[in-house]
Amino acid sequence: MPDCPPDLLNHYRTGRLIPFLGAGVSASVGWTVDGRTKHPPTWRELVNHAAEELGFSDPDLLRVRGNDLQILEYYALVKGGRDALGDWLVDAVKVPDEALADSVIHRALADCAKAPLIYTTNYDPLIERALELHGRPTVMLARERDFPAALEAALAGPETCQVVKFHGDLSARETMVLTESDYEKRLKLEDEMDLRLRSDLLGRAVLFLGYSFSDANVSYIFELINEAFRELPESDYGRRAFITVADPSQFERRLFKRRGIDVIPIDSARQADEIAELLRFLQHDG
Repeated sequence: MPDCPPDLLNHYRTGRLIPFLGAGVSASVGWTVDGRTKHPPTWRELVNHAAEELGFSDPDLLRVRGNDLQILEYYALVKGGRDALGDWLVDAVKVPDEALADSVIHRALADCAKAPLIYTTNYDPLIERALELHGRPTVMLARERDFPAALEAALAGPETCQVVKFHGDLSARETMVLTESDYEKRLKLEDEMDLRLRSDLLGRAVLFLGYSFSDANVSYIFELINEAFRELPESDYGRRAFITVADPSQFERRLFKRRGIDVIPIDSARQADEIAELLRFLQHDG
């Protein structure tokens, strides 16, 4: 099992920990179709599909000309929007209930009773579905109009988990942060979801799961966090930001530390199991 930092355990024990989930969490779910194992797409696979729809048989050749966000920006320009890409993604995340219920990470998240608030940059509904399958009621937030229901849930007690879709949801595609211009708009840090995160971070800590160092989401989110809270990562509450990283190199350790994020190493050969073990440890000792 990965080592659990004492500050992380204390944050969970006192109800101050926010799990923040990336594409790696969804991609850990697997199911069999016609004898082949399927998984929800990673971010890279999503961009690869967009490039192939544009007629590029080798997406990496297109990456020589631009980054992933620029490829998706070009896709939206050429296709007149991103509805076709959204339709493909909806179909790609049609995960059977049995597979989702068997996901060790989602099962462990559902059992985190002292974490009534979960953030994610994923567009898919897998987190909400998994929590419901394990008997944990949820309320989803992707835009300002969702806030009243979340407030009612919070006032009712910690039993209902609020799932904040920080980069939007497939059921409300206008909220999806997908292209370069979408990111540029969000980097102004004035969106209602940014304001919500600023509020939720007061007195709390964040545990990033399913992200890599190269993920643009990590850099962007920590720009927001450090803008709002200059005292991070040290405060009266201890360390405030943690991330699980598979077989981290010294390069990743030093650069994450520079961003104020504590690295929790996990084994690349059993990433899902080790993340689940970490979450179960928090519950057992919390």
